[in-house]
Amino acid sequence: MARQFSYWHNARGYDSSRVMRLLFVFLLTSSIVYGQASPTDEKIRADVRTIQDAVNEIVGTPIPGGGVLQVAKGAYLDGYGIVVSLEVAFGPFVNPFSPQKTPEEIRTTATQRLKEVQDKLTSILKQKVMLLESIAPSESVSVILNILNTNPAYLPEMPSQVIFSVKKQDAARVSIKSYK
Repeated sequence: MARQFSYWHNARGYDSSRVMRLLFVFLLTSSIVYGQASPTDEKIRADVRTIQDAVNEIVGTPIPGGGVLQVAKGAYLDGYGIVVSLEVAFGPFVNPFSPQKTPEEIRTTATQRLKEVQDKLTSILKQKVMLLESIAPSESVSVILNILNTNPAYLPEMPSQVIFSVKKQDAARVSIKSYK
């Protein structure tokens, strides 16, 4: 019967201080590896506000009859990063009371504005993402640009949504996806 519980004999051979040291080292390393400190609410708010303000500044240029329909609103998603969403229109509605533009002028203007916004948002995301303190290197910043197509007959290829996404650890590469 003494052989049945023979593993207890091995445990008795250890000094209690050795076991305590081993337990201490285990707890210390597990807290470092698994217990990444989450950012404070103040840092999160400041970083979300920084991205929101930068996006509003870029996209907020006045467009007669168009422009920003919903200002940038951001949120921090734990484990993902910062997400900012806004809605814009790149041109006014065509109506009988406004000066008539040709379909080609409308296409050119809207396409040019979309390209400008894409270039500016890409460059500002590359600059700002490395300065954010609340997101971890593996987390991302995304800007969701919802586009109201005010002239669908003239702009059938205009995307309804463009998503800009960049990881903090790879700030030089901004992913741009368009959806119609």
